[in-house]
Amino acid sequence: MKQYRIKLKEGVLQGDVTLPSSKSISNRLLIMRAMEKSLVWFDNLSEADDTYMMRLYLSFIGTCSDSKIPMIVDAKNAGTVFRFLTAFLAQRKGKWLLTGLERMKQRPVKDLVDALRALGADIQYTEKEGYPPLMINGTQLSGSEVKIKASDSSQFVSALLLIAPHFKNGLRLQLDGEVVSSSYVKMTIELMRNFVVEVEEKGNEVIVHPGRYLVRKMMVESDWSSAAFWYQIVASQKGSSLRLTGLREKSVQGDRFLVDVFASLGVKTEFVDNDIIITQAGNPEKEIDFDFSSAPDIVPSVMTACAVLNVKARFRGIEHLRIKESDRIGAMQEELGKIGVEIKKNGKAYELVSGGTIQENLIFKSHGDHRLAMCLAPMALQFGQVNISNPEVVSKSYPHFWDDLEQSGIFEIDKEV
Repeated sequence: MKQYRIKLKEGVLQGDVTLPSSKSISNRLLIMRAMEKSLVWFDNLSEADDTYMMRLYLSFIGTCSDSKIPMIVDAKNAGTVFRFLTAFLAQRKGKWLLTGLERMKQRPVKDLVDALRALGADIQYTEKEGYPPLMINGTQLSGSEVKIKASDSSQFVSALLLIAPHFKNGLRLQLDGEVVSSSYVKMTIELMRNFVVEVEEKGNEVIVHPGRYLVRKMMVESDWSSAAFWYQIVASQKGSSLRLTGLREKSVQGDRFLVDVFASLGVKTEFVDNDIIITQAGNPEKEIDFDFSSAPDIVPSVMTACAVLNVKARFRGIEHLRIKESDRIGAMQEELGKIGVEIKKNGKAYELVSGGTIQENLIFKSHGDHRLAMCLAPMALQFGQVNISNPEVVSKSYPHFWDDLEQSGIFEIDKEV
């Protein structure tokens, strides 16, 4: 398996980084655009693999709905693509086999399928009950009220909301249980409202009124979750400072939570126009305790930063990380164990404790997960050099990460290991 070797160079991190645009925003905009068969385009649309795949398949779906045989749609390991397309295809004319990689086939989709079936969808499992692949016969959905379990994936909720305006009577969606990654549901709702769809929030219910999206041109924000790796680096290097472009103070992205978390780890954030300047201010707290249920994507970076700063940390609201692109909790336990750090479950929380043996010649596995590859690479700051396996996975969300890391001036990357 391919590896990159990341080596530390002399110097202190200073300068600017142009972050990728948000794939979460981009993918929602593309679904809304496709619902109306609009030709409007969006500025700064994400170039990440997930968004490219969403664009590709929405175009493919638009031209293949009259096929007499099921058309294959392979979402690979893109959870957002799979779940959003499950709902989109359920109400779109045509026959579709929606599938993915082996990891995708291990990620449950029953709650979304049950909700869609209750609304009139024709969806069958082709292998294991409750899991991909799915055979979908697109049809007009008739139901107007449904309940969905919201404690495993906010993407199930967003997938239903995005198609709801086209229902004759709209949709009254009852959310069962605590909503994980609730900030992503709020993002979906705000973007829908931006295109003049009426959405009400009443306790554990979301009510979408029938209507059409008024799709119009807009600028996609830079990605707050991609900023996590730079916060991590700044927290770890004395005197470092960095300007990150395109991040709004009033953002629809829940990962703006980075500002609060990394303030506890000694990083000061200053908002300047639509950019931020982050500076290592020192004196991280000895212990931190945060609920990450609304910002799960930043957890790997925060865990790694706490590990190298020797901060005792308690992570709440992260159990659903076990069904991401990898089992992120298990993967982080394995990889941080290589630098003597344990992640132990304590009730409903996970606690990070340092003090074990550090391996020599550190080789970190990415576990096929873009966020793991990106959070583990900066540990070259502490250990001089580290190797990362399967480094290409970063293209899922941050295609130019390795270029940006090398151009920062403090790392050298050997791509011929």
